[in-house]
Amino acid sequence: MSRAPGYLKSPTLLLIVVVVAYILGERLAGLMTLDALMLFMYFLGIAAALNIIMGFAGYVSFGHAVFLGIGAYTYILLVYFVPTMNSLQKMGAGLGVFAVAVVAGLAAAAVAATIGAVVLRLRGAFFAIATIGLDFAALYIVKGVVPTLNPEQFYGAQVILPSWAIVPKEDVFNAMLLTFLLVILTNYAVRRSGFGMGLLAIKEDEDAAEVLGVPTAKYKTIAFTLSAFFTGMLGAIFALNGGGVDEGIFHLGHSINMIVMIVIGGLGTVSGPIVGGIIYYWLYDLLLIHYPGLNLVILGIIVGLVVLFAPEGIIGILRKLTFQGVRLRELLE
Repeated sequence: MSRAPGYLKSPTLLLIVVVVAYILGERLAGLMTLDALMLFMYFLGIAAALNIIMGFAGYVSFGHAVFLGIGAYTYILLVYFVPTMNSLQKMGAGLGVFAVAVVAGLAAAAVAATIGAVVLRLRGAFFAIATIGLDFAALYIVKGVVPTLNPEQFYGAQVILPSWAIVPKEDVFNAMLLTFLLVILTNYAVRRSGFGMGLLAIKEDEDAAEVLGVPTAKYKTIAFTLSAFFTGMLGAIFALNGGGVDEGIFHLGHSINMIVMIVIGGLGTVSGPIVGGIIYYWLYDLLLIHYPGLNLVILGIIVGLVVLFAPEGIIGILRKLTFQGVRLRELLE
């Protein structure tokens, strides 16, 4: 086999650079609205966030929307009730929004770390079912508590931000871009670290990994917490962009979206969530416009075909190929 060309020494980083350049190019050219670009980054970001626990460690979370909800409600309620947080989010052309989103992400991470010690003792379908139960439990708590915080203004669990708590779209875009970059680069760092190799060992055979000295309980908890942190941040910024939050943020469909994207792109790879997120974004937009009501059915069929005929996703197919005499399996991460 010949050596890889210089531009293929790190195709994953090249892909990240291309995607960021595309986002900035679209932003400068004004070819896509800020809302469309933020939805694009949101999709890729939540896929990459789930990838840390599901792709690398092999733990399928059907209730990851709980962390979207915790992050969203934490952010919205903070800027609504805490003047300091409201002032902070309006500073630094997006850096303030990012800072408050970090606080919201930490709230989601704290919940994940607390319950992770329990639910991560389960495996396979039992873990997946437990995460769904967690999602419903959080939803009922929110529906019970949030309306009591301001009965005159909150309509059930729906919180709409007043004009004095709204920030410019440009600031929200900047915060989303920073968060998107952070979660993608964290995926890259984890994949190339000893911690990432330990997660992959857990995915392959957790008992064998334990015997070989991998601290499986510790690694799983860290991965689950890290995944929840980024999911909470993305949920917070997504809610801010929408001007508020309601109980729909806990809908199972959000978790399904994350799973679909990394299954299409390729589980356990850094490129997979990016590729899967891009494909899902365009499919979601196309099908929602042309086949409303049937879009989820069509997406389900597509995912079924991928699972049957390409279980390793798009990246898995590409890794079987060679380019200029170089095996792509050795390059694609």
